[in-house]
Amino acid sequence: MAGTPSYAELHCHSAYSFLDGVSLPDELALRACELGHAALALTDHNSVSGSMELAMAAKQYGLKAIHGAELDLQDGRHITLLVADERGWSNLCRIITHAHAHTRDGARRRDPAAARVALAHVLEHAQGLVCLTGCAGAGVHDEATARRLRDAFGAENLRVELQRPCLRGDRARNRALSALARSLGLRCVATGDAHAHARCRAALQDAFVALRNHTTLDASEPLRRGNHSHVMTSPQAMAARFADHPQALRETLLLAERLEFDLTKDLGYRYPGADDRDAERRLAQLCSQRLHERYAGGAQLAEARARLEQELRVIGKLGLAGFFLLHHDLLELAREVALAV
Repeated sequence: MAGTPSYAELHCHSAYSFLDGVSLPDELALRACELGHAALALTDHNSVSGSMELAMAAKQYGLKAIHGAELDLQDGRHITLLVADERGWSNLCRIITHAHAHTRDGARRRDPAAARVALAHVLEHAQGLVCLTGCAGAGVHDEATARRLRDAFGAENLRVELQRPCLRGDRARNRALSALARSLGLRCVATGDAHAHARCRAALQDAFVALRNHTTLDASEPLRRGNHSHVMTSPQAMAARFADHPQALRETLLLAERLEFDLTKDLGYRYPGADDRDAERRLAQLCSQRLHERYAGGAQLAEARARLEQELRVIGKLGLAGFFLLHHDLLELAREVALAV
């Protein structure tokens, strides 16, 4: 699309928002690129499951990928977190893990929507993250909580989120949120809360709403999105939607430029044991012992030893000796447990 993009979508759900989003990350990335978005943030509910898919697809299409999540707080409200750097990614993963920690037992184990996190836990892990105050229906809209968020994240890393799902009260709510932002010295940012990459998926999203609420399509009508405001749209359409808040549109670009974390290269992940300088020696010793046990006195010992040395060289080159030692320990533990029962 010709011209400089005037908007970056910073609130978007994929199919990894179970029974809510209806498009895959690569579909969203391609559509965002076609529409002319400067960047796309994936903010699934309490999950970063689609983040790597988005990162790879965005790189292929020349789109900037931003990673984050929409978090469900214990009081039922939502906030949106975006990753600014490697520390932020680590903190976001910690927060999400904590949110799911109590969903493994009893009835809550069967409810994907049961993930909840205390606001205090989020505030303790604010470093490296940018916080948006959340969606139109259940975001943080009160001054007291907004102050707590500002104290933890800082004014530069907190934005009052404006949405317009084309429902009654949109304008009044956004005016009130803008006033809240001014009173606290904060900036507003507009988001589309996209749940589908194209209109053809809107009907599927309606079906998901019915399934999520264990009811029929007819009975779920009051709960469904009665228009296509949740379908990803163009920067020009968003500019028209937020004509009375132009700075909130520009803020999407300014914020997107700041969020430089690249999941494909900035993660810096290393396998467990990668820093153990003695791992290669211990792995070689363990393998040699098992080699002689398996091929003791056999004619194939020399051939097996040559193959082992080749495998160990590859493992050493890739820095995976610690990983294989950990795998061995887990198997031995499983063997002990199996023999004990």
